[in-house]
Amino acid sequence: MQANRKVFVSGCFDLLHSGHVAFLKTAASFGTLYVGVARDETIALLKNETPANTEAERLFMVRSLRYVKEAWLSAGLGFLDFEADVARLRPDILVVNDDGHSPEKEALCARLGIGYRVLPRVPEPGLPARSSSELRESAENALPYRAELCGAWLDQPFVNRVRPGYVICARLAAHPAFARECGGLATSTRAYLAQLKAAGLSRMEPEALARLVFRSENGIDREGHPVSGAQDALGLCMPGVSFQYYDGGYWPRQVQSITDRTTLRWLEARLSLYPLRARESGFDPLRGQNPHREAASQILAEASALCKSAIETRCPDTLSESFTLCRKAQKALLPAMFPPRALEEIRQLEAGGHIRNWKFSGAGGGGWVILLDAKELEGAIPLRIA
Repeated sequence: MQANRKVFVSGCFDLLHSGHVAFLKTAASFGTLYVGVARDETIALLKNETPANTEAERLFMVRSLRYVKEAWLSAGLGFLDFEADVARLRPDILVVNDDGHSPEKEALCARLGIGYRVLPRVPEPGLPARSSSELRESAENALPYRAELCGAWLDQPFVNRVRPGYVICARLAAHPAFARECGGLATSTRAYLAQLKAAGLSRMEPEALARLVFRSENGIDREGHPVSGAQDALGLCMPGVSFQYYDGGYWPRQVQSITDRTTLRWLEARLSLYPLRARESGFDPLRGQNPHREAASQILAEASALCKSAIETRCPDTLSESFTLCRKAQKALLPAMFPPRALEEIRQLEAGGHIRNWKFSGAGGGGWVILLDAKELEGAIPLRIA
């Protein structure tokens, strides 16, 4: 390597993988390596998709690689977003891989008197070939989970016949930590979705697939067993955040999904999941339910309407208020879903000043708790909405 020679590389570097590192390693063999990282807006323009990692995350990862002298966010936008950076840096060589080669890039280098080098995609010896598209497709094919953000129990007729209202769910991208054996993320319903996928029946319109999952889970072989709420099936199948309006039955009268990335990013930045100890054996959230449920059902419906408004307007104060109301209503309806052991864990988080507010996901009793504005809390997993 000639240390006095400057080498420049530009790219998205989303879902950073071994192929990226092998490319940067080879580019660095020609001189001191500088990297321009595409902004989120450029990726949206060129690929019509939102990157899995934000521009700040992608820049951090590229800067952390030992082959890179310095990296920055590209000054421009679009196909030649790095043009101003190249004019400023005046590198000796611009390096691209064979997928990134274009006549426009070659012409820019010729105009500025910069060398132009096209590298084939060659993995590090002993490692498989990788691409971001392959990894993205693999992630998209992974079965999702769901987090109930507000309104749980409104999908049950014993509540929504008293007072109709919304159950609000976020569909979550899979995360290795979600595989732990505990409740709160619709893991039992997810098993039925997995069966349908294995049978080749999962490529359907989302609400139709949710109906099939719901019917599979609550079939005739479960006579006498409490009906698993439709919020789980819909939460797993409907993209983004779903608003499910229940009015006197097991299936919602109306289902609406929010997939706007600005809104979803706002939620992802504010909410995280935190693992609690697993529910005790024989846990039954329905035990000791309040037979006088009119007032509690009213508060629960008000909480879910408030949560819907908070998401639509991106208001953190309203979202926090909805969490508090939701807990109050659920505690009045079903005192058993707030076991002392789980509450003690949460009180410790509150006492340490780590969280602004919280609520159980699903039927509660341990498993997973949703945190609002968690700060410096080891083990908290930011929501990644799918």
